[in-house]
Amino acid sequence: MWDRITLVHLKHAAKTGLAAALAFYLSKFIDLPESYWAPISAIIVMYSEVCRTLKASGDRLIGTAIGVSIGGAFAALSGERIWAFGIAVTITVFICSFLGYADAARLAGVAVAIVMLASHPGHPWTASLHRFIEVAFGIVIAVLVSALIWPARSLST
Repeated sequence: MWDRITLVHLKHAAKTGLAAALAFYLSKFIDLPESYWAPISAIIVMYSEVCRTLKASGDRLIGTAIGVSIGGAFAALSGERIWAFGIAVTITVFICSFLGYADAARLAGVAVAIVMLASHPGHPWTASLHRFIEVAFGIVIAVLVSALIWPARSLST
């Protein structure tokens, strides 16, 4: 009764669950400050096909790097001011689009919001660095799971 399409969906779901759990467990194991960002990132970038996972991973990594950089700078200079937040998001989305990373723009804006609006102990640059490391860690786990567990190369495999 299980057809090929259902099996593809089941494999994708299992890979996503494995990547999320592994990212969370390992990020807790190495004591990342906000370890929940690793599994969230793993879930966001996971696709059935390795090439799509790699594309989403690149977008997520670039968007996060741009977003935490701009968010950290604005947080350091202005704190949690609404006008500064709006300007930071605007600049971030513009820079992503201008540099040819339009697919990364939304996630970059989210990174700005997390750095500027969420309460973080310490300096804004610390929060920015932590966020980037946590996201990158989740991405690495997702790519490894995608490539090593039932690595689909296209929808037909």
